[in-house]
Amino acid sequence: MSREETLKKLESTLESFISRAVSHEASRLDTARSLDSLGEIAQESLHGRYINNRLARWMSESKRFLDTGRFDGDKLSQIGSLFADIQTGLDMADSESRKLYGEIENWKTAGAVPKRKLVLKAPAPAPTSDLLDLFLQYMKSELEYVENEQSRQGHILTILDDALKSAEAKIDPMYLHLAGSLIYFMKSRGYKVGPFVKRLKDIERIRQGRENES
Repeated sequence: MSREETLKKLESTLESFISRAVSHEASRLDTARSLDSLGEIAQESLHGRYINNRLARWMSESKRFLDTGRFDGDKLSQIGSLFADIQTGLDMADSESRKLYGEIENWKTAGAVPKRKLVLKAPAPAPTSDLLDLFLQYMKSELEYVENEQSRQGHILTILDDALKSAEAKIDPMYLHLAGSLIYFMKSRGYKVGPFVKRLKDIERIRQGRENES
């Protein structure tokens, strides 16, 4: 093989390598953007916003990644966790929401399920002084949460609804405590809080069931 032929072969090999590298990077960026978009949809859902159209569009555009195996195990686990958050906010009285719920179940069947979490048993009761410290931590976290939500939304009913959604979707008990505090405050000011009380009790019952299963 002549020197010129050798150079041409090396050039062809280099071009092929660069082409594959560019294609791989483009694929990685596409799936990363897809996950980022779903994360934004999940956040909107947890804040009680209407996300049906965006979710339907995301599923339509991202199914090709699922069908071609471009979502690996870790990405599928992330998608499963985000879907779990989204499902808590879907209104099952609405036919479109029920359809989207079913589509999420289809994605779960295809592997989009969250990783199993290790649930630890509750420790022995803390001394009274530690309980007071914990209560003060709750109060501080709740104040920061409410102040942040006030700057974005500014209405106590919206903040209460968001706190209940977060209490349903997240493990942190601070949201449950905050929701209970807001409900009591509003009741003492003459607000009709019956529906919120029912939601709070339902969430507490579900959480208690999960703890018993663990």
